[in-house]
Amino acid sequence: MRFIHLADVHLADNSTFDNSLGHIIRENTWKSFEQIFINNKDTDFALIAGDLFERSFFSSKDFKNLFRIFEDYGKDIYYVTGNHDYFDEFNTIFLNNKPNNLHVFTEDNLSLFEKDGIRVYGLSYKDRIYKKDFNYDISLDKDFFNILLAHGDLSLNKTNYLDLDANKINQIGFDYVALGHIHKASNIYNIYYSGSIEPHDFSDTYDYGYILYENGLVSQIDSSLMKFNSIDINAKEFDNIDEIINNINASLSDKVNFVRLNLESNDDLNIDKIKKSINASYTSIRLSYRENFGNMAKLYPNSLLSKFENKFKDDVDPTKSRAREVGIEAILRSKK
Repeated sequence: MRFIHLADVHLADNSTFDNSLGHIIRENTWKSFEQIFINNKDTDFALIAGDLFERSFFSSKDFKNLFRIFEDYGKDIYYVTGNHDYFDEFNTIFLNNKPNNLHVFTEDNLSLFEKDGIRVYGLSYKDRIYKKDFNYDISLDKDFFNILLAHGDLSLNKTNYLDLDANKINQIGFDYVALGHIHKASNIYNIYYSGSIEPHDFSDTYDYGYILYENGLVSQIDSSLMKFNSIDINAKEFDNIDEIINNINASLSDKVNFVRLNLESNDDLNIDKIKKSINASYTSIRLSYRENFGNMAKLYPNSLLSKFENKFKDDVDPTKSRAREVGIEAILRSKK
């Protein structure tokens, strides 16, 4: 038996970045998602554990593209919704056009699909929250390979997202438990979070992809196309700017890279050259401002920051230097 388990795809996500960068992230997420199904046509079926898309931004055109990918995969797909992609009276109409191989759990009570010696148990969100208690009183038929598919939280603290008890689930005796909601891949017992298929911002620092189950062997497949990199550089450790650039580029992956550079330097570095020379789709540079006021002013020409900095140009008086530092800090901490 071979199947794939994925979750938290967040197709059509409303990115926190600007429109052009958000477009790159959304486009690569779609590409990554489709590639997973293209590369796994030899599997028996697929499990999707919620948050497949962002319902507020998912259009009829998106549904059409999604169903095309599923139909092309050809094998059975079992899908529960989560807190971002729940179906209600406003969007259930789209299910009228779903392909026959897509099996959607539309109820928030546990139900099952059965086929070829496999039983998939699942439940879905009907709203952004799920506060009902999970029913652990389940009697499984061991003649079947039993799977639980859900979008929930194994946290010990109460949440609004289907609280689950790992020990109680383990005692039920499922052969495999496929969960979504946590974006980092992890497992306890035979309960697995597949994690997201792609990172979406600089807080996503792990490996991303999906799970492949193959005759009892569970493998985490890193299939992601994008990588967010947070890099710390002290310019004092390099002889020149080209060495800095080469060091940064050497640390990047062969994926679509997004870079946040934390740069510490006392010198007047060519910030524009660094940004243009980094092999990334997006680069932001954060300077250590207590020592780099001149460089920071160059990043924001014609701003209050640059005008203030020009008043102290070439002035080395200790008192004025301290006044300059306090003034810069006040400007950076202001809301305007």
